[in-house]
Amino acid sequence: MSRGLSRRALLACAGLSFTWAATACGERGGAMPVEDTSGAALPVLEGGGDFTLTDHDGQPFALSSLRGNVVLVFFGYTFCPDACPTTLSKLSSVARRLGDEASRVKTLYISVDPGRDTPAVIKADLANFRLDAIGLTGAKADIDKVVTQYGAAYEIVPTPESAAAYTVSHTTTLYALDPKGQMRLKFRYEATVDEIVAGIRTILAAS
Repeated sequence: MSRGLSRRALLACAGLSFTWAATACGERGGAMPVEDTSGAALPVLEGGGDFTLTDHDGQPFALSSLRGNVVLVFFGYTFCPDACPTTLSKLSSVARRLGDEASRVKTLYISVDPGRDTPAVIKADLANFRLDAIGLTGAKADIDKVVTQYGAAYEIVPTPESAAAYTVSHTTTLYALDPKGQMRLKFRYEATVDEIVAGIRTILAAS
């Protein structure tokens, strides 16, 4: 786990009571600002890149298959008690706000808990949200490679006193890729629907 990664962000889905001072979606170097979405040209950010995992129908999925769309990527797991369902609900609102433009935006929900998150489990979880999202899982080594590519992190937190046995603390950043697959924006967990919509529309306008 990166030393500079926000501990509070990592614990957003762990359901733990520790209080560590940091931002809710920090990356390396601490607080991470939402990039300017006022219409100025957005920079191509470091990180990201193509990958292949398994989708929620049990089929191979390649990021490159979504070329031509804005792609939103985030990491989580289906047993997450708060941050993940909150993000999925927020993105459902984003899709509604985008209207017809939503057809050019795809969401990828990458599980960092492959031991429990089978394709069927992820598919059932996504059915609870009105969002055209693709759930992804795979071998731990393959998931770890994608986590590293995107500058994210996660950690298994044992909870022997509970029936679940463990929780997973993880980065809660939302990564936005342009139609060429380049990373253009990163959103904090606290980003509002309006901020995310504005960012997506900035990427779409430049495409």
